[in-house]
Amino acid sequence: MEDEKKEEKRGYTFSDKRGRSDEDDALDRREMKSDPGCEHSEQEPSPGDPSLLIDFVTLIMSFASASMICMGKIPDPATGTVQKNLPIAKQNIDIISLLMEKTKGNLTEEEDRIIEQILYELRMHYVEAVKGRQ
Repeated sequence: MEDEKKEEKRGYTFSDKRGRSDEDDALDRREMKSDPGCEHSEQEPSPGDPSLLIDFVTLIMSFASASMICMGKIPDPATGTVQKNLPIAKQNIDIISLLMEKTKGNLTEEEDRIIEQILYELRMHYVEAVKGRQ
């Protein structure tokens, strides 16, 4: 009984589908859609959905954001807490630097300018964070 309550809190369930027909599976899906407590959605995003567009600058910005979080410059969006993990911050900066090196000659002028600016700013913040730690 206690285990069932724990499973409900997690938001997922396990079911044995051996020996079941496709009709049974379709019925389960309809029940999940009608259940307001079920967070699972079978609605597929459309291919033109702007939230699905990922480009090089977005990739770089994700590493930059992670680096800023690890330097304690911005709070972690998941927890709202400010934390410092300078080795991980440096690793993210190094990844951006590596990507810039490996993509040299293949970036647009705008992408090249953005990545150089981001790297400059991250390195300056990193130096400040290291000095603040001592």
